[in-house]
Amino acid sequence: MAFESAGKYESALMLIEEALVLQENYVDAWLLKGIILGKFGKCTEALKCYDKVIELDPESANAWHLKGATFGMMNQYAQAIDCDIKAVELDPSNIEIQLSLAASFQKLTKFEDALKCYEVALKQKPYNAQIHYLIGIAYGNKGNSEKALNSFEQALSLRPNFTDALIGKVVILAKLGRTNEAKLCAEKTLEIKTGSEKEKPLLSNSANDAFKKEYEAAQKKNSKKPSPQIHKLT
Repeated sequence: MAFESAGKYESALMLIEEALVLQENYVDAWLLKGIILGKFGKCTEALKCYDKVIELDPESANAWHLKGATFGMMNQYAQAIDCDIKAVELDPSNIEIQLSLAASFQKLTKFEDALKCYEVALKQKPYNAQIHYLIGIAYGNKGNSEKALNSFEQALSLRPNFTDALIGKVVILAKLGRTNEAKLCAEKTLEIKTGSEKEKPLLSNSANDAFKKEYEAAQKKNSKKPSPQIHKLT
């Protein structure tokens, strides 16, 4: 585990193999082996590790979730959804699994299903700006600009300098024809970004074009296939 945390994956893998020789049904070792193989891009081998864990412990939510994440890496989102649904059944309070499931639903343009997952997560963490932002992205993808705007504003009320949410707000305001508000929001975003990156020059493109590109990048970042790791939501 120490080698894995330090990024020394080959050394970690060697020690995991030694551990499994000593105890072939060591669940934690199989889980860590799957994670490392996933980082190497060896998704098929990683899936075999998670299947081994599920064989040993069918109620391991982590194994089902990591298996789903690996299917996501392979762009097999229907299979990822099936695995995360099982993981949610086993660990319904795990927000990260709900968000992972929502991301897979978004990939298949099942926005209503994604929103249901976000709402479940929001009930557990109603003051989490990131969840409100993700809801805004889902509504934006669904074509509901008013609800998207409301969600971005909720995120900003909790984290005023949340630049991804500001970018989303700029684009939605522009879509709604509220040009002056979009301009003010864009200026605020530039102030925040240039304040934290003073060494970088100002954007040369028009504000709307630049922010639209950043918004699209933010969409991709938040709906991309999940990495086969479990991260804490802050």
